[in-house]
Amino acid sequence: MADLQFTDLLQQAGPDEFGRVTGSAVFPYFNREIEVICHEGVTPEYAAKSLQWLAAVDEGQMREICQYAWYYLQDQLEATSVGELLDEGVEHIQDPLEVLRYMEFGALDIHPPQDPDVPVLNLSGGCAWREDEGLQCLLRGGRVVYLGTWDDWDVWDKHLLDEDRYLYNYVLYPRRAELRQRAAERCARREPLPHLEFAMGAPVRYFVEVLLAQEARCTRTEAWTRLEGTRLMELLREDPALAWTRAPLLFQCWCMERDQGAVAMEVYLWEQTHPEG
Repeated sequence: MADLQFTDLLQQAGPDEFGRVTGSAVFPYFNREIEVICHEGVTPEYAAKSLQWLAAVDEGQMREICQYAWYYLQDQLEATSVGELLDEGVEHIQDPLEVLRYMEFGALDIHPPQDPDVPVLNLSGGCAWREDEGLQCLLRGGRVVYLGTWDDWDVWDKHLLDEDRYLYNYVLYPRRAELRQRAAERCARREPLPHLEFAMGAPVRYFVEVLLAQEARCTRTEAWTRLEGTRLMELLREDPALAWTRAPLLFQCWCMERDQGAVAMEVYLWEQTHPEG
């Protein structure tokens, strides 16, 4: 294994502009090639392990994935008019595996591991019910720990199954009513929620109340206070749609404004949110 190369593992393996090694490999469950992205720091040996874990995905695991995807689909059918754009069969799914007609996985991201012996998979793709947002599925230790909108979540994030993720992690969907009630009870006991102009499910809240609060080791209220007076906060108020930008990107912009200044941050945010411009 000492002489193992990425070209031994991936078709058309090569570096990209971001310092990653990309190529393609077969996802055996579907007998179809998907893109494989090996991020900086990943060794060929670890990539080989990841492809073995991909090959180990069986019907049991896929059924678990599809069950959570079905919850996601049902939630969208109830909350939106997306069902009018899909065929009639979507309303009559009996077996979770049938949801595969409306979704697919097209990429496997491999990041440097926290523990190289724990099987993890970071799969992404698309789904017919949220075509513009993509789909992400994270497995750790053989179980699904996240399924929902693609938001570049980290498979090693220990907070993926925290109760406050119930609005967008469909692994928690079966407990949604219970978790919503518990969240309401916690809110009643605590200080009023800050900045109610931002929806509770908006990624900006996760950016401030989790990512920024963790980085600054402060309360969520203190985290909002830190954001006040920044150009990023001004932009969020000027354009409410930015509140739905991916939380990791907003956190990256906050760090950039702090370290490089408001102008560099604003240019970067525009480039990331207006790729066609």
